[in-house]
Order: sequence, then structure tokens, then C-alpha cells
Amino acid sequence: MSDRKRILFVDDEARILEGLRRMLRVMRSQWDMMFAGSAAEALQELETRPYDVIVSDMRMPGMHGADLLESVKRKYPRMVRIALSGQTSKEEVLRTVGPVHQYLPKPCDADTLKATITRVCSFREILVNPRLQGLITQLESLPCISSFYTELIEELHSDDASVQKVSGIISQDIGMTVKVLQMVNSAFFGVRQHVQSLAQAVTLLGLETIRSLALTAKIFSCFEPVSLQNFSIHSLWQHCVEIGEHAKRIARLEEVDDLIADHALLSGMLHDVGKLIFATQLPEEYDRTLAAAREQRVPLFEMERERIGATHAEVGAYLLGLWGFKEPIIETLVYHHTPQASPYKVFSVLTAVCTANQLSLANSASPMPTPEKSYIEYLEELHLSDRLPFWREVCRGKSPVSC
Repeated sequence: MSDRKRILFVDDEARILEGLRRMLRVMRSQWDMMFAGSAAEALQELETRPYDVIVSDMRMPGMHGADLLESVKRKYPRMVRIALSGQTSKEEVLRTVGPVHQYLPKPCDADTLKATITRVCSFREILVNPRLQGLITQLESLPCISSFYTELIEELHSDDASVQKVSGIISQDIGMTVKVLQMVNSAFFGVRQHVQSLAQAVTLLGLETIRSLALTAKIFSCFEPVSLQNFSIHSLWQHCVEIGEHAKRIARLEEVDDLIADHALLSGMLHDVGKLIFATQLPEEYDRTLAAAREQRVPLFEMERERIGATHAEVGAYLLGLWGFKEPIIETLVYHHTPQASPYKVFSVLTAVCTANQLSLANSASPMPTPEKSYIEYLEELHLSDRLPFWREVCRGKSPVSC
């Protein structure tokens, strides 16, 4: 089978399409490219052959780009959907945030466009299961806990709503946290700095935009309770927050720069997002998988691969990669159970999160579990085994280092 990717570009302006042809001519050895002058032409082309990625303008006569991408999402669930547009109005942006994985502004330089498309195509190597690719590529948001959503809406409607209160509510929910960070770090809202802090994200977006995203664009969908005997969304988020905090402490103990420490916090908070995807998209199948892993006393990620066809690490990394999260976060999600498979052999965000995850049962009142053999081998390969006792103390809260 050919490894060449098929990319469909859509724009009603002939000069834009011609510019894309010239700009991307150097990619002809790697991509098969088609250029459509309208949404109707694009849909007709999609009926003739499969494509991996669609890059579409938004404001087009006949059919708006958002409607085109919504149609693509329904009919061709495995396709990655990228908006390339110069629109700036809030109404246009809110209309677009649902069906779009990533947003690139016009004009877009050749390097950025090539890098974005190449990167999203590379995620097929992380998740090779076609069924799961289609399931995850269709997701517009991750379900949030209904009580937190209700609390958020009430706060946004109150006369004294504040950034502090709103960010505090969002920080209690993994689904809302992921979506807000995706939004603030996309080109949708023109924020030029990369944002790791949720409070900073809410401040930069502003309460009015958060309100519009929640009520008009409806980027938050509520978690519908199902009879999962072996899964608790509350326990999952409590664990993820703990891992994030411990990972940041470990990173700071190693005196890395602030960006790595911030990545460690965020990666730890998001490392198990794939479990939420499984629990909400494949609830019965995942509940049986959780039960089997517990009964047979095998690692959950191994049972996931056997029964579902991929691990929570892979599906979480695939989704966040499509949504434009940064490379250290994606690498950490992919390898947090198999760090020895990572090509990076120095202390990194992955090291901090893996360590926090291995030591997650540590606290001042309970003994430490024995870390997995593969993790110890990973530390030995990095020549960091002697750091483990110090990291253990940090996770127990006995170190002066703080978040």
C-alpha cells in the first residue's frame, strides 16, 4: 500500500488555489493533492476516492465551509478537518469550532501549512485501528460532568462572574479543561503565546467568549451516567490532577526550565484522557475490559490492546494530536506506560509523568509500591536511577519544592 497521503484543498478563489499549488509543489512526492473550487466540487470529489485530510476555506458561496466540514465529518469520519480562513468575526468562529480539528489563519506560510498537515497525518502511526480512528476523529469535545457544567453556566450567568471562579469550576473537570486549552492555543482566537495554565486560558479568552463557547457553540457536552461498575470519572480526574502536580514537582526538582515544568503539569493532568474516551464512547466494552484486567491481574493497557485494539495512551494521544496539542504532551501520552520505547533518552516531561504515575500511591501514610521493572530499566538507561528516592519524597510531599 502506498504511504502517500491524499489532501483535498477547498477555496472558491482561484488565485488562492493556484497559490496553494505553487506553495506545495515540493510536497508532490509525498502527497496526492486535489484542489476544489467549491464545497459542491469537494463533495463530488470525495465520492470518487478516499482522502486523509481536507483543508477548507470558510466563507464560500453556496455552502459555508463549516457546513462542508460537518458533512465530511458525518460521511468520512476518519478524515482530518482543517480550516484555512481569514475570517475574524466571533459569529464565524463560533460556527466553525465544532467540526474543525485545527484552524490556520490566512495568509498561512508554506512551512506552517506543510508542518501542520504532515503532523496530523503522522498520528495514524500512533493509532492504526481504523474503527477507533473514525470514532475519535468525529469527536468535537469530551464529555464533562453535568454538575460542573450546571455550576459553570450558573456562574457565567451571575452578575459577579469572575475569571477565578470560572477557571476553578473548569479545573475540576477533564473534558472542559481539555477543550478550553485546545481553544486558547488554536489560531481561532489569535493568542500568540502558548498557554498552559487554565486560569491564564480563561483570562485570555475572556468570560464573554467562554460564555459564547459554552452556550452558543456548545463545546461542552455532558457525561451521561451509564452503568459502569469499574469506572469512576471523579476518581479518574482526581488521579490525573495528582499526577500533574507530582510531575511538576519532580520537574522542578530537576531544575528544568519553566516550560518543561508546565508541560509536566498539563501532561500529567491529561495522561489518562484516553480512559475517558473509552468509557464514554465504548462504555460496555470498556467496562468488560476493566473487569478482565482486574480479574486476570494484567496491566490495563495490555488488556485494552487485546480487547479493544488500542490502548488509552494511544487514543488519548491521537485525539490531542488532532486538536493541536504540543509534542511533549503527545509524546508523554503515547509512552507513559512504555517509556523505554520513547526515542528520547534524557530527562523529559515523559520522565516526570511516568515517575509520578509509578509513585501515585505514595503519600506520607502509606508505603510505596514497587515500580514496574520496565520503568526501572528506563531510568537505568537514562542514568537516573539514583534520583528515584528524591522523586519519591517529592511525591510524598516531604520536599520543600512546590507547584
